[in-house]
Amino acid sequence: MTLTLPSFAKINRTLEILGRRPDGYHELRTILQTVDLADTLRFTPIDRGIEIVCDHPEVPLDERNLVWRAARLLNEYVGADYGIRVEIEKRIPAAGGLGGGSSNAAITLLALRHLWQIEVPLRKLFAMASRLGADVPFFLVGGSCLGVGRGDEVYPITDPQGRLETPYILLVNRGILVPTRDVYASLPAELTKPLSGAMMPLCLEVLFVHVSGHLPGSKIASSNADITSVQRLHNDLEIPVLPRYPQLREVREKLLELGAVGALLSGSGSTVFAVFENDPARQNAATLLRHDGWQAFPVATVGLERYQRLLGEVSLF
Repeated sequence: MTLTLPSFAKINRTLEILGRRPDGYHELRTILQTVDLADTLRFTPIDRGIEIVCDHPEVPLDERNLVWRAARLLNEYVGADYGIRVEIEKRIPAAGGLGGGSSNAAITLLALRHLWQIEVPLRKLFAMASRLGADVPFFLVGGSCLGVGRGDEVYPITDPQGRLETPYILLVNRGILVPTRDVYASLPAELTKPLSGAMMPLCLEVLFVHVSGHLPGSKIASSNADITSVQRLHNDLEIPVLPRYPQLREVREKLLELGAVGALLSGSGSTVFAVFENDPARQNAATLLRHDGWQAFPVATVGLERYQRLLGEVSLF
């Protein structure tokens, strides 16, 4: 039996650095959003061992791969040695700030929990995901989420009127390597001060309401404010990244010149995403940037309900 699942990318609509935590990490506040650029993962049970196969030469096939680590983590949890072969068909640019590896890891947790028929309480599943990486818990949920802490504490954002849907997004990437560790090490002093309680209240107009049983200790963020408007696109990590990588600054400016109503670095880079008002403007920008050597991916947002529906039988909800 082979189980085939999509593994979606994400963008950060906003990303704020609130200060340095006692554990040495940075406290984040970010709005995460899944988009419909996706890898394809195929899971086939085997007698023993963890086998990773991938069509991308830069993707590791051993314990450096988060898929491998996710499978091992589940085996350790149950004290077993289930075997699995995972084929990864890559479409999400590696190390692009789009969460491809984290998404693959989350989908692996969900897929193997189902295939191996392992009962994992939701709290434990989210704790496993957090051990694998700060973005991994988000991909257990998908849609639009508020991320706090290291970004690994996620709260779905309700969207009853469909205002979070953005159909005309363009992702552009040129394979520029932007080491995340270096980005955080280069943050200005005002963003790396010890965390202050006074910094914690949300600047976004978000109201938290408890929803029983939705997520472990769950809250869902809902708001009457347009938290996704282009005026609110913001990423503190642009401060250290754009001066060091002028190509990213230039393509961000080029996207605005080509009619984007907003453009932003996603995560720590190296992908820049732009929001357009219509598809012809987006396609024109994609054509021109491809001519200049950029990869350009037209995408749309993937909301929570659609995300969970596309995961089918492995879905959390």
